[in-house]
Amino acid sequence: MLSAMALLIGACGIDKEQGILMAAGSYGDLAVLMPDDESRPMVDRFLSHFNANHTFVIKEEPAFTPDVFGPGNRDLAEGYKNVLMLVVLGDGGKVTKEARKVVSRGSWQKMEEAGGGIVRVNDPWSTYQLAVVVAARDRNSLGSVLIRNADNLRGIFEKSNRERILRRNRYDGLNEQLMNSLWQRFGIMLEMPQVYTGNQSEPDGFPGVEIMRSGPSRGITVSWQESEDPAASLSDRELLLDMRSRMGTAMHDEDLVPSTFVWSDAEIGGVACVKLEGAWNSRRFAGGGPFWCYFIPDPARQRLFCLDLLVFAPGMDKMVFFRRMDAIASTFATERPRS
Repeated sequence: MLSAMALLIGACGIDKEQGILMAAGSYGDLAVLMPDDESRPMVDRFLSHFNANHTFVIKEEPAFTPDVFGPGNRDLAEGYKNVLMLVVLGDGGKVTKEARKVVSRGSWQKMEEAGGGIVRVNDPWSTYQLAVVVAARDRNSLGSVLIRNADNLRGIFEKSNRERILRRNRYDGLNEQLMNSLWQRFGIMLEMPQVYTGNQSEPDGFPGVEIMRSGPSRGITVSWQESEDPAASLSDRELLLDMRSRMGTAMHDEDLVPSTFVWSDAEIGGVACVKLEGAWNSRRFAGGGPFWCYFIPDPARQRLFCLDLLVFAPGMDKMVFFRRMDAIASTFATERPRS
């Protein structure tokens, strides 16, 4: 059985990005470049396993919006932020030839020796771009590798999306004044883009802070409470839900919609946590929207945090906004990073 390998090829440095062409579109856009037009059924089967859906209130949205290209439209695929190149080794086709240009000689040799593999290439044609090359000796083997690695490939693209979003945030500039205030007052580290500003801080003494941006309205709210054993508290969903509900009442004047709740295990900054997805309805106006919430333990200071992401964007797809806010949330920490 072919063992897929994931190899990281070097990325352009931030100091080289100014003036370099940046990949266009959304981080949810995905170009799939087929080795030949007859591979379309194989690609469709793969995408049915790869492209997970997220439910925002009542509407489902795919994690990615794929466009599939044959070898004759290779130039169109190269403009996407995410590109999946499918290669049949030794076929001499256009996709294979282009893949050889962007993959290092050593990585290509390893794929040929192994009979295939998976190689990740950062910034192959533009900055803020990822190409993933999946190769096998024939089309049947290629289809098997894709299906077997659908979750792995989705994880590769999402991890890179998060890295590229943060990289772009740093390039565009962070709100260092806000970040310093969060650390000095509350012992919280978050990489906040310049476009976010503080909206609320401990309203009526409630332990929480809200950071907002407009166009459309997006909010990141952090609240906390004391806990003798915050890690153990993660198993008490009633406690976690009460914490999120109290925050919603004190800072958003909202009600939660229990029928929409989805619980899962997660990780923020290397710390095991619990994630709650759901919907909220405002008490101030006729409207609502989705939220993602992370419950994060801080054993050193005996605190339990509720890190909440919220969007109000009627009639708009939500995944594009949550993907960017989730990248910001991934920087949450209660210790300063070591230089």
